[in-house]
Amino acid sequence: MISIVLPVYNQPSLLREALMSVQKQSLEDIEVVVVDDGSEAEISHIIDGFGKWARHIRHETNKGAAAARNTGIEHANGEFIAFLDADDVWEPTKLEKQLNVFENADDNVGLVYTGFVQYEIDGTEWERHPEAKGNIYIDELEHDRVHPTSTVMVRRDVFDEVGGFDTNLPSRQDYDLWIRITEHYEVDYVDEILVDKREQPDSISKDFESRIEGDLAVFEKVKERAADLDFGTRSRIYSYHHHVIGRDYESNGNRWKALNHLGLAIVRYPFRPISYAMFIIALFGIDRNGPLLTFLKQFIR
Repeated sequence: MISIVLPVYNQPSLLREALMSVQKQSLEDIEVVVVDDGSEAEISHIIDGFGKWARHIRHETNKGAAAARNTGIEHANGEFIAFLDADDVWEPTKLEKQLNVFENADDNVGLVYTGFVQYEIDGTEWERHPEAKGNIYIDELEHDRVHPTSTVMVRRDVFDEVGGFDTNLPSRQDYDLWIRITEHYEVDYVDEILVDKREQPDSISKDFESRIEGDLAVFEKVKERAADLDFGTRSRIYSYHHHVIGRDYESNGNRWKALNHLGLAIVRYPFRPISYAMFIIALFGIDRNGPLLTFLKQFIR
């Protein structure tokens, strides 16, 4: 069985669309664990309308998506766990193709992800295909190769080894978990666009203050992991994280902190052209949160 963990906070119309994309999956042996994270809107009738395969668990207070996903994992019955955000939808063969990869992979593969298309609020869209598989722990520290939660399927026993989402982080809990998984397991992918990610105005990825807090907190955890690595690898890892922090400061309108971190990204590893482009954007205030910056963001998360 595959368990789908679906956290939701309000968004009843989007929840219905997400559940419909699960209902259309080509596999039948599935269950959905919908974790209502203290919604003010009434959503139980939507979940009940999909039948017994959709289970409803409710937090009485809003605890955040990471806590909701952990609750879903605890209540999941499946051998495999897939995640779906309420504002995203899947292609009908998504789960089947991921399960097929697991069934033909070595036992050490703990995670399988897919490609996705991102629909931004401003109407722009871009695709990201998988790029890395196997033992990608160092690569994950340096690049964040594994895609967002709605693209991911994980073996249930992996969580017994590495734990769940870190609820102490204000954001980027998924990236932190992928790091821990890749430290212990190999990953694989389906090189197809099987997920539609639909950005919403209240998305955490648009709450740049929370995102920056998460960037900084994750960077501190990464520094501990990178401390014993060779100088060149450590420099590339630090450069990547300074770039991400600088990019998010620029998106939040904090030009000077953006320039500081982007400058450090260039000093640490001067061979990443995107850092120079972002530095120029921050220096001159070009196209802040416009189409150009949105386009550039797809090349480094």
